[in-house]
Amino acid sequence: MSVAGIIAEFNPLHNGHVVHFEETRRLTNCRYIIAVMSGNFVQRGEPAICDKWMRTKMALQHGIDVVVEIPVPYVVSGADYFARGSVGILDAMGVVDSLCFGSESGNLAEIEAAGHILAKEPDLYRTSLRKGLDKGLSFAAAKGAALEACMGNVEDGLLSMPNNVLAIEYCKALKLLGSDIKTLTTHRVMGGASATKIRKGLVKTKDFVPEKVSAILNNAGKFATIDAYSDIFRYLIYNGYDNASQLGEGLINRFRRLCGNYTKISELLAEVKTKRYTYTRLQRAAICTVLGVTPQDMCEYDQNGGVQYIRVLGFRKEAASLVGNIVRRAKLPVITHGSAMDEILRSGDLAAKMLKQELKAGDIYRLASGASGGYQSERGMGVVVV
Repeated sequence: MSVAGIIAEFNPLHNGHVVHFEETRRLTNCRYIIAVMSGNFVQRGEPAICDKWMRTKMALQHGIDVVVEIPVPYVVSGADYFARGSVGILDAMGVVDSLCFGSESGNLAEIEAAGHILAKEPDLYRTSLRKGLDKGLSFAAAKGAALEACMGNVEDGLLSMPNNVLAIEYCKALKLLGSDIKTLTTHRVMGGASATKIRKGLVKTKDFVPEKVSAILNNAGKFATIDAYSDIFRYLIYNGYDNASQLGEGLINRFRRLCGNYTKISELLAEVKTKRYTYTRLQRAAICTVLGVTPQDMCEYDQNGGVQYIRVLGFRKEAASLVGNIVRRAKLPVITHGSAMDEILRSGDLAAKMLKQELKAGDIYRLASGASGGYQSERGMGVVVV
């Protein structure tokens, strides 16, 4: 039973995603596709346009067989953590044969080579990275320059385009895991409507998303944005909230000086950003402050195997047997219903801590989306079945 994995956010799902599903089936000849998906918050450090249950339904209606959640600490803590968490889940399920990701490059050999350098971190890479950081480059730019120093001439954009960067991190994560999962890539052609353009209303949604997705978006109500947390974030900064320590003392002081001049997080971040501290990096730091996710949390998770459980958000009826195989073969506890969730929460171990963070993130997400629900009401949400 061939099973392919993809890693996605579907924020929202658009026609380009559907093409990727079709290409994944063509390249792998798989029977099933499992999507490992971010939950209510996404990798850029902002709330998803609509909740995880709606986005799960989008995926299941358009070619995905099973959707599994990436725990929120791994979503909002940078590309390397995002990759480690999502790849770790795919490997831990015990059923996935291949990972198919989109890339602007389409050059799998160069992507894998870069990923393996990041996994090994040879002396030349470390030295070049330090030189870049000493020059004041952002970490991402310094990493790209260090990779180029190790690889020589590479295709333009290989080390800087967003999907290439994530693809390289996926290959690094697989290498560090010693996983047998095979990698493949589809060539993501630039110039089409991206999820970013769709979210910002820069294109007509109905022209770039499937009809059923358009219907879900039309019924979603208020779209969530990071600016909904502006007052909360300013309060936490003013109040000396410990979780803001990840920003560094210099940045915290800069935030405190400027907080009174801006009423929206987006405006504040635009003013605070520098060459070294990019807008996206600051946005992730801001959302981690709001959610209470700390660098210490991530160190604790990493030192204890990374992601602590596998949570199934939804599946197609025809894939019920695959879900059963995941439950039987997985290296981690699998959550498919409320009693499995309650068992983890009662354990009081690290999996319980991670799951509590997810439930808290669900409550905080509803503040931005305007949805109703009481404390930890996500515990009562059932798996989506299509």
